[in-house]
Amino acid sequence: MRTIADIDILGNEPLQARVAQLSLAVIVVTALGAALLGLAMGGEKLDVWWWVALAVGSLVSLPVHELVHAAAFKLLCRDCKVSFGFQNAFLYTKTDGAVLRRGRMLAVLLAPSVLVSAALAALALAAGLPVLATLLAGMHLSGCAGDILMAVACLREGACTHVRDTETGITLLSEHEGIA
Repeated sequence: MRTIADIDILGNEPLQARVAQLSLAVIVVTALGAALLGLAMGGEKLDVWWWVALAVGSLVSLPVHELVHAAAFKLLCRDCKVSFGFQNAFLYTKTDGAVLRRGRMLAVLLAPSVLVSAALAALALAAGLPVLATLLAGMHLSGCAGDILMAVACLREGACTHVRDTETGITLLSEHEGIA
């Protein structure tokens, strides 16, 4: 296989700046959406338990996010050895070089964005707290910015057929010969 591009999410400062920008944009849209929803509904009771739910939901979603990545890896790459790491305030899941078809890696990258955000929103909605649901889902999605940007990179590169998980991100690969 030929290498198309290495995406170093942990060491590439311009990429980290894009991750931060996307994360901030999601937070701003989330805050505005939650505020508008709250105004349209006439407010939501913000007692101590509401704030506890916001804090706990935000904190618990981080390790759950990584566990969903791990489960997706194990489901889509049964022989992968999954482990976890922490660097530069990033908690991450790694497989020590596993290579997956592009579609499978996209599923691994995006599974937490969809599943964890939906679960947080569903729990808050079940409690009758739509503003909290919006905030929890949006805050979690803001933390998915790196995964989303890596998925976009996979999709943008038409020649990419496979993706290798690396210690610091992913490598886009092609099973087709040709000029990179």
